[in-house]
Amino acid sequence: MNQAAARFLSYVLHPLMMPFLAVLLVMNLNTYIAYSISPQVQRIIITIVFITTSALPVLLSLMLLQKGVIRSLEMDTLPERRIPFLSSSVFYLACYYLLNYLPIPRMISIMVLAAGLTILAAYFLSFRYKVSIHMIGIGGLCGVLFGLSRVLNADLLPIILFAIITAGVLGTARLTLSAHTPGQIYWGFLIGFFTEYILLVSFS
Repeated sequence: MNQAAARFLSYVLHPLMMPFLAVLLVMNLNTYIAYSISPQVQRIIITIVFITTSALPVLLSLMLLQKGVIRSLEMDTLPERRIPFLSSSVFYLACYYLLNYLPIPRMISIMVLAAGLTILAAYFLSFRYKVSIHMIGIGGLCGVLFGLSRVLNADLLPIILFAIITAGVLGTARLTLSAHTPGQIYWGFLIGFFTEYILLVSFS
């Protein structure tokens, strides 16, 4: 994989987009979730998730970049990651809080809660270890699909396989850019995957 393709994939599959993509995906799967929520409530959910888990963290990162707190949106060094990670986890937990007021299946808010916890884990790890936040994001998406497949007893094998292949391609892209070591890639994926899977299966 060349550098240009690797950089493109890193932006397209940015971790801040994963909760939004996961919710959007769940709304369009052939399960009872899509049929049990009215279109109006679905739009409210998607809007809340996009604003709190994607738009606000991106705006904060741009502000930090402008003020010189971080040198780039890649956040290559551990100290640069701490404020964005901690603030993003707060935004995610706020999203979880707001979703609990809507008449929706609990598993949707659990998905967001788990995503917030993975970023919180990345924050604490940033004091000692640089884990791949990209792989946490895509790993979380895979964990969501595996968890929904079990909880809903739904046949999601084709999309699960596609997500796993995508995770492999993204991991390769991050290695191509020398952004992480293989260990940081594997740990990121495992943290994202098991946090989402365990919480969905346990509390949905």
